[in-house]
Amino acid sequence: MLNVRLLSTAVLLAGLAVPAVAQDFAPHRAIYSVITLDKGKPGDGVPGTYAYELRLTCDGYVVNQRLRLEIPGARGMVVSEQQSQMTESRDGKKLRFEHRSTTDGRQTSLLKGDALLGDDGSGQARFTEPEGQTVALPAGTLFPVAMARETVRQAKAGESGFDALFFYGEKVKPPQSVNIVIGKVPKRLAEVKIPDGAEQLADGRSRIYYRAGFFEAPSKEQGQTQGEPAFEMSSITLDNGVELYGTHEESDGGIEYRITRLESLPKPECK
Repeated sequence: MLNVRLLSTAVLLAGLAVPAVAQDFAPHRAIYSVITLDKGKPGDGVPGTYAYELRLTCDGYVVNQRLRLEIPGARGMVVSEQQSQMTESRDGKKLRFEHRSTTDGRQTSLLKGDALLGDDGSGQARFTEPEGQTVALPAGTLFPVAMARETVRQAKAGESGFDALFFYGEKVKPPQSVNIVIGKVPKRLAEVKIPDGAEQLADGRSRIYYRAGFFEAPSKEQGQTQGEPAFEMSSITLDNGVELYGTHEESDGGIEYRITRLESLPKPECK
């Protein structure tokens, strides 16, 4: 069965710090149509849906994600769902996470906890599910929203890519190494349509295209060798954090998703 990690690429990639003056992303809710991929090409699977929501608070950001796929199984279609809820502080030092997977309505995995980075950039993640588990976070570890904002900053500065460490709590494992390549929007994707009624979220916004390879932390036996990426992603994202298109490829399988609905969410009134 395809094991797709529930990651909106609009909240994935970044550098070592986010300037205090960095632009806030636009609070929004988006729905995407999903198709499965087989060796990079559209597969025969039944289409699915992906929902993403980013809310701003006076202290930071709240992200909700839900991916639903119908995957052929030995006894018919299998309904797989993955949900994530994350709260990240505005300074990128605190993360609270909960990731849940179900198959045909039965829970198959649950991970939840929080992570904290100190002034030197290092820290620790503590899991309440599985209870008592901890993960050390090396200096330079980044959480999702901080990473996404830095990706936009790098792209707008004309950079072609960078490397980063990434943690969001989907496994009781050290942060992944991420290699990001920023490039031109492919011609076939240049006209990905903005959903009707949401034009104000796209007016005057540039489109950013990038690909990213995610590598598991090498074991002692591997030494410093990374080997092949655990999975790869690509995205077209507006510079206000609204993602229009993305792919997630793992081994020979994967998914491709395109935006079909988009709406603004209110901003908080903060003193």
